[in-house]
This record gives sequence, C-alpha cells and structure tokens, in this order.
Amino acid sequence: MSKPPLRFMKNEHIEDVTARRIREYEAKAGTLVKLPVPVEGIIEQVLDLTILWDAIDEQPGELILGGLQAKKRTILLNEKHMTLFNEKPGLLRSTQGHEAGHWDIDIDKSNLDGPSLFGDEGDGAIVHRHASKSNDLIEVLLSLAHKNEQAYRAYKKLTAGQDTPDQKSAVDRYQSALLMPAWLMQEAATRYDLTVWTELYRLAEESQVNISNLVTRLRRLEMIFIPKGSKTIYGSEDEFAGQGSLF
Repeated sequence: MSKPPLRFMKNEHIEDVTARRIREYEAKAGTLVKLPVPVEGIIEQVLDLTILWDAIDEQPGELILGGLQAKKRTILLNEKHMTLFNEKPGLLRSTQGHEAGHWDIDIDKSNLDGPSLFGDEGDGAIVHRHASKSNDLIEVLLSLAHKNEQAYRAYKKLTAGQDTPDQKSAVDRYQSALLMPAWLMQEAATRYDLTVWTELYRLAEESQVNISNLVTRLRRLEMIFIPKGSKTIYGSEDEFAGQGSLF
C-alpha cells in the first residue's frame, strides 16, 4: 500500500511506522528498546542511512542544523553548531529523528535515480534542511519582494530547500513518536507524576529529549492537559473541567 500524502498523513499512520522501525531494531539487536530510544542505531541499522558531520553553508539569518542527502542515503549534521547541540539536550536527537522522518515518510525512494525537479543535486547539495530562521528578516524580505526584485531573489534564496508546513508537521510528529513511543511513555507514567514539572524534567532527561518536545508528545497522546495560558498540568481535559466545576 502506498504511503498517504504528507498533508493527509494521520497520526495513526506515523505511530505505526515508527513502532515498526523500533520493533525491527529490536529484532536486529536482540534486545527490547527502553528509554532513551537508540535513534542512531535505528537510523543506521533499520533505515540503512549514514550519519555524517560536515559544515553546511547558511544564508544570513538562517540556522541549519542538518539535512538529508537522499541519493547518498546520508543524514548530514552541521558541525558549525556543535556547541549548540551540546548546550541544548535533545536537539541532536530530534534533528536526527526529523531527517529520518524525511527519509521514511516523505522521500519518494522510487525516483532517487531520476532527475531532480530542481536540477542536478551535485555532491554538496542538501535537501529537506531542518532549520530555524530569523522571522524578522523573512517578514522584511517578503514585504519588499512584491515590488523589489532584489528582495524577492533574497527571499527565495533564503527559503529555498526548507520544509513546507506539511513536511514540518509530519516529520516533527515522526521524530516525536520515534523518540517517545506511546508504550514507553505509558510505562514512564507509572514511574513519574506527569502533572509535576520537576517530574517531567526528569523524564525528559531520561528520554534525552528537550522539555518542549516531551510536553508536546504527552499532550498529543492525551496523557496530560495544560490549559491555554496556564502552567498547571492536569491528567486530562476532563480532570481540568472537573476542577473548574468545584469553584
């Protein structure tokens, strides 16, 4: 069965794909996966991708953490940001998971030997770059681009090769499900009180992910509920509604 387009890719499909990758790794390694999920082992042994470090050129206002060279089956990590990776626990693993998601659910592998829509990629090209850019710079260029050809070219250059919203949503859900599979989060809930921030930070440290990634994942799994504008954590939306009815 062919994979669904990213725009219509449901969470259930992504959960199934990442679970199968973990089970395939368990079969190859002869062990049960526990936290932290061995993302590099899954990438190399199951997806058959190589992980390399190299310097990736960036445009002004652009931060590129890594990219996927699909034809070479290679995830390239930007060695320029080694300090950033070291300073932000979980960033390296989420970047690896993000690029693995591009390979697993995004890339059309049947056409890897065919010509690129954007011309020959060459040896140094990076596609599907995982990046964070200066929103202020983008907004300025975009506002000028309608009547300024130079600004338009600068805007196109800065945004070329970046994830579309559909890609970003799907591959971010992929990396989240890969690094924090539902059954391991449910097991962790028997050891941690997920409604206490200090406990969540401990779980994030054990999972080797950042706290925002963990919170997003637990909310998506409906294991916690945080009201908009609040820092208070509830076990569910029903629990929050029940608390409100007491006052």
